[in-house]
Amino acid sequence: MIEVTRRSALAILAGGVASTGVAYAAVSSFSDEDLVRVTLEKYLGGLNMRIEHLQQFVLEFRNRNPWVFPSEKLSDAVTLVEELKLGAARRLLPRQKREDLLQFDRWVIAEFHMLTDYAWRSSPDDPIRFTGWHSCTNPFATLDPPQSA
Repeated sequence: MIEVTRRSALAILAGGVASTGVAYAAVSSFSDEDLVRVTLEKYLGGLNMRIEHLQQFVLEFRNRNPWVFPSEKLSDAVTLVEELKLGAARRLLPRQKREDLLQFDRWVIAEFHMLTDYAWRSSPDDPIRFTGWHSCTNPFATLDPPQSA
């Protein structure tokens, strides 16, 4: 049987407090860009995108869809979990939170394709740039109102 001394119990307690402090500091330092980046990398792999373009994308995404972002605490927790490659931990969340996160993931990916040149690059090694909103990318679209006879 292992005997736990008072000194070892205090050491374990101190280690727990220190790790909690480090985890809190890590979580509280995350930004919206971190959440969007880890979400995109989860589905699309590594992103070759300058931070300025990512910031512009996140700003435009947030302005267009303010209701889609998860709460700050959930956002920080998801960012930490994804950074640590523990995405399976999402299954532990309540059903509504999981659905909210899935909806966020879908919106981010859809808007990323609409607001960047990700799909239009000539090579996967080309950097991804924020291009902004384009009302229609179909070259055959007729945008004139129909003529009445």
